[in-house]
Amino acid sequence: MADPRFFDRLGPLTLTEIAALSGAAISDSGPGEAPVDMLSPLSSAKPGMLAYADNPAALRDLPDAHRLDGVFVLAPQALVEELDRLGASVLVHGHPRAGFAKAAAALFSVRPMPVGEAIAPSATLGQGVRLSPGVVIGEGASIGDGVALGPGAVIGAGCRIGARTRIGAHAVIQCCDMGEDCNIFAGAVIGEAGFGIAVSEQGLADIPHLGSVELGNGVTIGANSCIDRGVFGPTRIGEGTKIDNLCHIGHNCQVGRNVIMAAYAGISGSCTIGDGVMFGGRVGLHDHIEIGAGARIGGNSAVGRNVPPGQTWLGSPAQPIEAEMKQIAALRRLYRTSKKKKD
Repeated sequence: MADPRFFDRLGPLTLTEIAALSGAAISDSGPGEAPVDMLSPLSSAKPGMLAYADNPAALRDLPDAHRLDGVFVLAPQALVEELDRLGASVLVHGHPRAGFAKAAAALFSVRPMPVGEAIAPSATLGQGVRLSPGVVIGEGASIGDGVALGPGAVIGAGCRIGARTRIGAHAVIQCCDMGEDCNIFAGAVIGEAGFGIAVSEQGLADIPHLGSVELGNGVTIGANSCIDRGVFGPTRIGEGTKIDNLCHIGHNCQVGRNVIMAAYAGISGSCTIGDGVMFGGRVGLHDHIEIGAGARIGGNSAVGRNVPPGQTWLGSPAQPIEAEMKQIAALRRLYRTSKKKKD
């Protein structure tokens, strides 16, 4: 749930207020004056929490024998009967994800940066911290011993920066727990909201991201690279991982230890990348896929399905390198044959 180090709680709201705010209708099973101040994915929702289900797959993915007693769920009319059976209180909405986005924005907000003082009085700085001109540090942030903050670096409220870490010029860090001996190059942005969009007849709505980013010890993040915080839980980057300049890691990704990622890599949300994986430049991953430990992905590859551990894949769409090489060879033979016929 939203970590109070990083987020201010604005609620609670009653179901009636959430219904009015989001445009939902409370079903017969919904107690209108029940207070709500917690949000959750449907699969882990507990009594008193607000979740959403926008299609039958959301219910099929629930753990076996999972009940939703006391959970408030934004859902379309088609799911009301099944949700009633599971014990949920339903707010009927034609676009539940959009309704959830409005409710989330009214219940939580990212804690603001300091006003009037560049370094909040409640921030704690270890021994030997080096502060360049223009550094901003938010409330409750913790900066470890020997950390160096470059000109214009911004550390958001509640962030923890491990000892001996270097933060480059104009890097922005928020909603983040960072390990020791990390190296964050200039212009990197860590912990900003991810690209979650809800579509409805009223237009597009940003999904509030109430998670965080966790970086292990010895992680390097290249210049102008971006790592988005999770929607609920953390986006994780494992110990010793090295990410080049101009890369993007989407929300909720889980990146293992000692991963190498060359420039311009783009990892869509909720991907899992095993230990020791290597990416060439300009690799792109579809969302919700898994790259097994020790796999290699060649440059310019577009990966749209899971890659088994230890394999090398290449191409667009990516496939095992043996299949890609055979395909390239076949195309070359076809070209030579065609050229001979023309000659």
